[in-house]
Amino acid sequence: MTKRFLACLSVLFLCAFMSGCETMSPDECKFASWNDIGMRDGLEGKTLSLLDDRVKDCSKAGSRVDTNAYLAGRDRGLQNFCRLENAVPLGLSGKGYAGVCPARIDHEFRRLHQAGYVVHDLRGRVSDFDGRSDRLQRKLREADRDEDKQLKAADKDDDRKRIHKEFDERRRQLRNELGDLDRALRRARDDLRSAEYALDHLR
Repeated sequence: MTKRFLACLSVLFLCAFMSGCETMSPDECKFASWNDIGMRDGLEGKTLSLLDDRVKDCSKAGSRVDTNAYLAGRDRGLQNFCRLENAVPLGLSGKGYAGVCPARIDHEFRRLHQAGYVVHDLRGRVSDFDGRSDRLQRKLREADRDEDKQLKAADKDDDRKRIHKEFDERRRQLRNELGDLDRALRRARDDLRSAEYALDHLR
């Protein structure tokens, strides 16, 4: 692997943590290494529509894009991106696949990527359900504490009965939500186990 290729990889990972990687400032356009930029876009699996955006940005800045150098770099980047062993990790990371790989591997790349993406999606769903369940259980505990406070402050039996009724209804609604959520969570966990099993047997 050449020093130039390693430098492009470092740019790729830097862009994962910085905004604005898909736009070109006037200075970037002026001093751009279009081969390196093309390689970076290829390594990220970007579509050719991004080149149009770069051309527009640099045209406004009075700079010309070296399209041939960009395309040559992009092709080199895509050679590394379009490896079947990259498809599952790409899906597991939650990143999309834009169909940029050659037709001879595109179908298999899509299949592997989708298998990883399904697992990513279900893991997110289970995590979301867990978080919502925790919040509902916390609201139940808070309802008990709030009821105690209001009961201690109430002077009349009618007020205490009203408070009991209001909080019983609140708890009933929360328990119903928790019941629905628990069923959805069990289904999501079952689906996740199935998806992870299917993914393991793809590799």
